[in-house]
Amino acid sequence: MSIDDSSVIGQVVKVHGIAGELMIETDSPEILEDITEPVFLEIEGLRVPFFVEWAKINSGRRVRIKFDDVNDEKKALQLVGCPVLVSNDWLDGFEEEELPEQILVGFNIIDTKHGNIGSIDGFENMDINPTMVINHNGNNVLIPFHPDFINDINRRKRSVNVTLPDGLLEIYL
Repeated sequence: MSIDDSSVIGQVVKVHGIAGELMIETDSPEILEDITEPVFLEIEGLRVPFFVEWAKINSGRRVRIKFDDVNDEKKALQLVGCPVLVSNDWLDGFEEEELPEQILVGFNIIDTKHGNIGSIDGFENMDINPTMVINHNGNNVLIPFHPDFINDINRRKRSVNVTLPDGLLEIYL
């Protein structure tokens, strides 16, 4: 699977118990709870498929998960720290508001007035609304991740089309 065919949805953060169970941290744990497709772990630069035996939301942003063929603590420990990915085809079945924000890291922000502003470096979770951190010519630009500004998210082209309010980008220039 190529990078364009998949999206990072979380990371393996620790082993849970001795039977090969793992804890995954993600912004949208409900996506993993009902997953019917294999997930991919990035191991030494390769995307390795793992079939989910079961998954259960543990608390907050953590999901306790059991993969087929990972049956002991030793095997599970080798997976700690690995990014967790799913295929974009599978994600297409979800509404945009259900997707974890981290999927959008690396996407380009295209404004109707200014064109390509830059790529999303991450998110700042403000109390009321998450904010995208955009790398614009070496400067950090903060843009609210709000439905009023977002026209379209194109996972295939790895872009977010926005219409920014007048003056928002100019604050940073």
